[in-house]
Amino acid sequence: MKLPLGQTLVATAGIIILCSLGTWQIQRMEWKQGLIAKLEADYKAGEENRALFIPDSRLQELATEKQPVAYGTLEGRLLRNSSVLLGPRILDGKMGYNLILPLQMQGGKIILANLGWVDQLWKDNTEERLAFLPAQNVTVRGVIRKPDWSSFASRNSPASDMWFRADIDEISRVKGFTVSYPFMIYAEDVNPPLHDVAPSGEHWLPRNKHLQYAIFWFAMAATLLVVFGFYVKGRRRIS
Repeated sequence: MKLPLGQTLVATAGIIILCSLGTWQIQRMEWKQGLIAKLEADYKAGEENRALFIPDSRLQELATEKQPVAYGTLEGRLLRNSSVLLGPRILDGKMGYNLILPLQMQGGKIILANLGWVDQLWKDNTEERLAFLPAQNVTVRGVIRKPDWSSFASRNSPASDMWFRADIDEISRVKGFTVSYPFMIYAEDVNPPLHDVAPSGEHWLPRNKHLQYAIFWFAMAATLLVVFGFYVKGRRRIS
């Protein structure tokens, strides 16, 4: 019995597409593993107190990448008049916010910095608390990456100065400065330490679930192949 042409073409195309998706996920997994290995090596260097200053040329290179990720140290002056309290965020059972400030580096270029957690008292005394932050240059060590947020997160309300999403373009537009890069630095450590600000101290790593995704697509391809096999077997019995 000849295989039905139309159904065979559809099944073959489906299997090819599903296997291609699985292969793509394997490639993504390998890329992500390399990225994680690089970050872990940088974390180790940071723990050994080796300076990992990121030059502007590297920042420019990261700006061209679709998913920029790097770890190291930047130096600059905090623009205290352009603060954002992102949240609420909970730390050790206490309500608070993430403090975001522009960091103006040498040459005037600006990058947003998530400096860490502050308690909810900052909301009513923001200017007073900001006055305690250093006016001189600080160094910020942490991970550079694009911010992300849940699709369920409320939209920002700039008129009420309420921020739920770390939207770089919106923050820079509302606060009146020009950001130079489409990513932020998430502070793991700030020197000199900031008064009443707790940097995350977290060794952030990107999620790597691509193996599970690859298994899913390959399993779907196998399922389609089995279903098509039963279909052909059924036609043979009928004929």
